This record gives sequence, C-alpha cells and structure tokens, in this order.
Amino acid sequence: MKFNLVNLGALMVCASVVSHAAAAADVSPVMVADRFVDALQHQRYKDAAALFAPEPTQKAGTTERALKRVDDSLGGFSTIHSVATLPDGKSIRLEVPRHKNLPFKVQNFVQVRYASTASDGQPVFYELNLSADNTPPQVMSFRLHLPATDAKSSKRAYQLAAVINR
Repeated sequence: MKFNLVNLGALMVCASVVSHAAAAADVSPVMVADRFVDALQHQRYKDAAALFAPEPTQKAGTTERALKRVDDSLGGFSTIHSVATLPDGKSIRLEVPRHKNLPFKVQNFVQVRYASTASDGQPVFYELNLSADNTPPQVMSFRLHLPATDAKSSKRAYQLAAVINR
C-alpha cells in the first residue's frame, strides 16, 4: 500500500508541475500588460521592472529606478487607463528602458496604449510594447508621450523629460 501512495504522490507532483508550466505558457501579452499596469498603480516598481525582457546592457534596478522617477515626476500612475490610440500632434517621447541603438530581436509584438492625468492636471500618454513571439510575453519597452503641441506644453514636456532623465 505504501508503494502505491508514493507513486500516487509522485504522479500528483508531476501533474502539478506540468499543469503550472502549461498555465505559464498560456499567458497572453494582455495579461502581462495588466500585471505591469497593476504594479505601477500600486507602486511596486520592482515587480513592474521584473516583467521587462532582459537586456545585456540593462539592469532591473536601473529600470525600477526609472519607473519610480517617472511616477515621482508625473504622479499619474494611479489614474492610468487604456486608450485606443495616442492623440495626434507633437509629443516629447521618453523610453524605459532606454535602448541605445539596439535593434529589436522580437519580430512580433503587441502594443497597448494608456493615458493618465499627471499631478499637474495635464495629460500623459503611454505606449507599452510586449513581445508576442513563441516565447512567454515580456515587456520590451514603456514609452511616455508628453504632449508638446504649443509653447507652454513644450516647456512642460522638456522640463519633465529633464527631471526623469537625470
């Protein structure tokens, strides 16, 4: 009887591992995007940074600090919500993590767009790019779009970009 219980226990462990692996493989880019936004909304920058695809020149701590600087400077992650498109017009764009002429190794990707209201009451737009190849989805980049359609908004955008990029 003991032999059967041991075999049954081993079978259950194997089934659990296979089930967990299958569930992890079924994660969609949208699910990863939802996790990323939830982490930002709850100021869990480390969790958000962990969702980024690893780059040889980028460290998770650097990405975590960049996300925190964005939130400290703008204060709009709590109001972030999905939008269909980014607005037309000029904007100052920042990217987290900043890629230095690194070509994307991923051919297929999913892009999700968001908007929020910064602490100064002005809009901020975000673009989240996620891998969609045969590998589990990961965040490739998170881009900020600060509207710069007139002199006042351009000044604001450049000032915020300087603070975030410090």
